[in-house]
Amino acid sequence: MKLDEFLRLNAPDDLGALTSAIAKSSVDVWDSIPFKTGLLTETNPSGETQKAIDVFSNDLFVEALTSTGHAAEVASEEMEEPVESRGGVSVAMDPLDGSSNVETNNPLGSIFGFYSHRLPASGRSLVGALYVTYGTMLTLTFSFGKGVHRFVALREGDGMSFQLLGVNLKLPDKPEVYGFGGSRKEWVHGVARFWESLDGRGLRNRYCGTFIGDYNQVLAKGGIFSYPALVKKPRGKLRVLYECAPMAFINEQAGGYASDGSTNVLDLAPSGLAETSPLYIGSASLVREVEGSLASS
Repeated sequence: MKLDEFLRLNAPDDLGALTSAIAKSSVDVWDSIPFKTGLLTETNPSGETQKAIDVFSNDLFVEALTSTGHAAEVASEEMEEPVESRGGVSVAMDPLDGSSNVETNNPLGSIFGFYSHRLPASGRSLVGALYVTYGTMLTLTFSFGKGVHRFVALREGDGMSFQLLGVNLKLPDKPEVYGFGGSRKEWVHGVARFWESLDGRGLRNRYCGTFIGDYNQVLAKGGIFSYPALVKKPRGKLRVLYECAPMAFINEQAGGYASDGSTNVLDLAPSGLAETSPLYIGSASLVREVEGSLASS
């Protein structure tokens, strides 16, 4: 089944139009990655050096989303303020997750949250979420609150079409992998203690430094990914609106759970667009264990 047909049958008009726009733009981003890897002199609102591909993908997605007529606003990790538009859905996005890994050819991604409220907003106002993976395949993984589905881009004549690759994806019952970001010596004690407990369980350490790349392994194999609380950065690194909440929404639809260490990520209500949070996401049993380890320490 092609993406357009699936969206016509299974998505509200606004989410279908936004998803279709992202799909088409993601092909342009994928094609442009090899040619836009130089560093620019500018930094984004979080103080991180921007690459040309960050700016290119941000501008491309903003234009594509606002042109649908269904985006009320588009907020991005790469912009100080949202771009206002005329639709009814607020979109928060990380236009290129993991761009620091461009030179090493690790998987990259784009993350989108579709909110029914003006931003900033709680994850409970999400009506859908989507992430793109730019790897050996170009894939879209998304949920509109009724399961998690994946489409893959295939060459078709002179262009690309997205074909159904997986429907109602679920985390496996038995977890197999884990990956934790940040410097180990900077982890808070509860995180370090839990991580050490994983070594004797037969789980495999899988961490490539790109949230999307690492989460794909968790979704396929079961397990846990985290960018945790650090001693000098207790609120972690990942942004609630752009990364944590949208991925938590998808993960919950796949049968998992995401926490900031004590609270369901979807219950967080950020007061600012760039607010960050520790994130523990994946198989519910392991995430609950992290919460217990943090609570007891």
